Amino acid sequence: MKGKQIVAIDVGSSNVVISVGAVQDDGRVEILGIVSEPIEGINAGRVENNETAGRAVKAAKERIEEQLGITITEAYAGLSGDYVRCVSVTDHVYVQDELGNGSNQITQRDIEDLDRRMRSVKLPDDREEILTKEPLRYEIDDREVDVPVGAYGHVLSATYNFILCDRLMRDRLRQCLQRQGITVKEFVANAFVSYLSVATTEDVEEGCIVIDLGGGVTDVTVLRGGKVRHMASIPIGVDSINSDIRTYGIPANYIDSLKIKYGSAVRELAVDDKIVFQAARRGTTKSILRRNLAAIIEARLKEIVEWVKREIKVANCGKGFNPVVLLMGGGAEMQHIEELFARELKVEDVRTVFPEYGFTENLTQFITTSAQAMAASLLLYGAEHGSCSVAVRQNRIRVDRPTVPPTEPKHQTEPQPQPQPEEPKRPVKPIPEAPVFDEDDLDDDEIFVEGDKEDKRGFKSKIKKLFDKMSNSFTGSDDELEM
Repeated sequence: MKGKQIVAIDVGSSNVVISVGAVQDDGRVEILGIVSEPIEGINAGRVENNETAGRAVKAAKERIEEQLGITITEAYAGLSGDYVRCVSVTDHVYVQDELGNGSNQITQRDIEDLDRRMRSVKLPDDREEILTKEPLRYEIDDREVDVPVGAYGHVLSATYNFILCDRLMRDRLRQCLQRQGITVKEFVANAFVSYLSVATTEDVEEGCIVIDLGGGVTDVTVLRGGKVRHMASIPIGVDSINSDIRTYGIPANYIDSLKIKYGSAVRELAVDDKIVFQAARRGTTKSILRRNLAAIIEARLKEIVEWVKREIKVANCGKGFNPVVLLMGGGAEMQHIEELFARELKVEDVRTVFPEYGFTENLTQFITTSAQAMAASLLLYGAEHGSCSVAVRQNRIRVDRPTVPPTEPKHQTEPQPQPQPEEPKRPVKPIPEAPVFDEDDLDDDEIFVEGDKEDKRGFKSKIKKLFDKMSNSFTGSDDELEM
């Protein structure tokens, strides 16, 4: 494999995604493989059962290792949940007159002194630790400046954005991965890097809000001036919609397809007809109006939007902040979701996004849904911060016996089989294959819109009659089949 290898693991509440990429000479990332496995034992981003979560990680790891012929030993791991948060810290230093002429010109040394003070910040709760930090803005004598070095003033102050996480939750995920032979190179807050693969430079500079609609968590990132101004992990995701739909007696295995295919995020935009599907008890059906299904989806999404509004307010981006809203994640694939967020957030530009930036042309071979955008962004972060330890397997096929030097073949004359004349065959009239009826094999017709398909019981009855008729018509002696 050419280029430095990057491995990223996103352990979500519904799925674990492992992606592998290689950094090319031009800095772009070539995706080598990406796999996803359903996971249990994760609740709103928190590891609650190490065994069940570990089985999913193991299955995903073995799949991608077999595909690529590698052994993964190190990876970047994404963190998402309400135990990840950001806080703003402001501190200052007095500018040193290094030139000795009283000019008080700010130098790089003043910036380093301020950064050193920030590194010594003590957290109020020792259960948390700092994942990363970066300066948001600088002020000189109470006036904000973009480039402090070279400017003049007496007091240099800065506001830094600190990304914190709960040590216990982080260590649980570390143990889960270590049991599968994976050492965490660095923990990364998903919301801190989610924009990397989906936002343009203009979006980040002018202002954008990235909303990652996951199963158990919704990550919100507010960006302006090229910086992450605020980020948060909201402990509610689109899986809560599934729970609401389930209360209407809809079988769990139908809910995801029902929500994506027939659901709508805006009740007024939903088609006014009925969805009929097979109930848990065989031979019975249930139904729900599309407008009612949309009302369930809309109500829960509006609750998520209210959380998002609070986080935008905390970001305090000031007047004139007119951001674009970028929706990503599995929940972003629902119909009319852009219209809902535009209406509720009162913004004009809302769009569902897919990974586009920072990758080679083979991106679309691996990234097919917005749900994989987070895995792509983690790869880009890893490409900027160092490669991972990945071993290439030399022999993918195991040979248990020792190798023997080749020997000369012995010359033997063995009787060769003589071709036998084929017995002439009677022409036979082709028999059409009779349909096989199986009451349990009706996946394509278990959910349908009333008016588009026939009634389920009538459908079964017609199939049975057709089966009996065709079976009787093709029963007879060989003579009756001669042409």
